Amino acid sequence: KALQTATAGSVIFVKSGDYTINNPLTIPTEVSLIGDNLGTTTIRPANTSSDMFYVNNGIYIAGFTFKDHVSPAAVVAYNPNGSAGVITRSPYVQNCTSITTTGTGMRIDGAHCSGLRSMVLDSFTQYNQGGIGCKVHNRGYCQVVSMFTICCDKSILAESGGTVSVTNSNSDFGNYALY
Repeated sequence: KALQTATAGSVIFVKSGDYTINNPLTIPTEVSLIGDNLGTTTIRPANTSSDMFYVNNGIYIAGFTFKDHVSPAAVVAYNPNGSAGVITRSPYVQNCTSITTTGTGMRIDGAHCSGLRSMVLDSFTQYNQGGIGCKVHNRGYCQVVSMFTICCDKSILAESGGTVSVTNSNSDFGNYALY
């Protein structure tokens, strides 16, 4: 409900709990979604094979654990209808965890927006057993800082002109760190 009424500059604080959302939900431009603590604030999708959140220009997400999304779903992505428009301030995901099987943590499809076509992540742990940590394609761009992946099929997948800058990150027990 809060996302439906939020306007640019709004900060939505989500208290500790285990929440199921009717996804996908769109986070409006320049809105922050902040969880109490990634250890105590969990979000699960009602529609497990649909993306959890569509992101827009200048959004910020922090302090959540995301669970139970499955392929082809991602925790965050640009809306395929192109409504993200021109990206001048990259969506930013910080201090979050994704725990699932075949799902994806972050998908940046440059065909679904223009401008920077980018997202940024910092301290985003991915335990996506058989899934993808970060998928970047169609001239999308991602700055990855401190992404720790465990058991992902592909920790970082860049294709069709996708570009990724990786700093201070690690990939354990998966099939491919960079693909």
